[in-house]
Amino acid sequence: MKKNEIKDTWIISSGLIGCENQCLGVMERMGIKAKLKRINPSKLLSLTAPYGRPIFDKQLKSPWPDLAIAAGRRTIPYLRHIKRLSKNRCKTIYLQDPKINSEAFDIVWAPLHDKIKGDNVVKTVTSPNRVNDDLLISSYNEWTHIFSKFTKPLIGFLIGGKSKAYKFNHSECNKILDSIRLTLDKGHTPLITISRRTPKNLTTRIKEILKEKEHILYDGEGPNPYFAILKASNIIVVTPDSANMISEAISVPKPVYFIDMESRSRRFNKFINTLVNSKHIRPFHKELDFFQNKKLDATQEIVDYIHENLF
Repeated sequence: MKKNEIKDTWIISSGLIGCENQCLGVMERMGIKAKLKRINPSKLLSLTAPYGRPIFDKQLKSPWPDLAIAAGRRTIPYLRHIKRLSKNRCKTIYLQDPKINSEAFDIVWAPLHDKIKGDNVVKTVTSPNRVNDDLLISSYNEWTHIFSKFTKPLIGFLIGGKSKAYKFNHSECNKILDSIRLTLDKGHTPLITISRRTPKNLTTRIKEILKEKEHILYDGEGPNPYFAILKASNIIVVTPDSANMISEAISVPKPVYFIDMESRSRRFNKFINTLVNSKHIRPFHKELDFFQNKKLDATQEIVDYIHENLF
């Protein structure tokens, strides 16, 4: 298949924004406009995925796309379903470790710290994402009239929340609050974005700290300054619960610090340790240095692999 032969591309999504953004990032970098197909798997299929066959979905029917990409375990039965019914004419790309033989797809991307192997597997330290110069600049321009009024330096805070690997207990939330206080005490301006997983009590306490201080706090209401914050920040501080957030921060690149929190996941520990050892991120204790960071662009590595092996 040649790239110019691709007329129709689908992104299969179960509604997980992080997974969607990984797929969008790859397609956008390839210059391909893809149709987003959000599926709603049954409870049984959600339990049996990556195995099982999906029930009829009116979104997913002939004519089949030339290319389909997906991420997230619950999308796998649908991606395999499309490949089967198209009689293998549809090329499929799966992002993340599918926990099944990689030969079920044409190309698989997985994090370096995952165990999956295969001749069609590409691995990178960080994850694919939507960060690119055009997106950063356009987002920044929408907010520059606000950023220009703030005292420099600007410190971006990307705050996640509870997950299988991270508890976000009281002491860990205090670490996040202390890091914001330290930023304010030094006369820096915090630009903060939180996620849907951020504990409500933590959000409330952050708002109390920020009263009468220069800041931005995105709490899910109104326009999202996330990419503008990545561009504007002189230093970025991130909680370690999201590989995507860390990957996006390193893609900019800026000096990146992480809040040192206890992980219950060996995979996350390996991921963080790899980036610490390669000097891409540092733990945030009491000092913030404007160190020179090296860009890691997993999205481009994956796109290059696709071009070399699929077209």
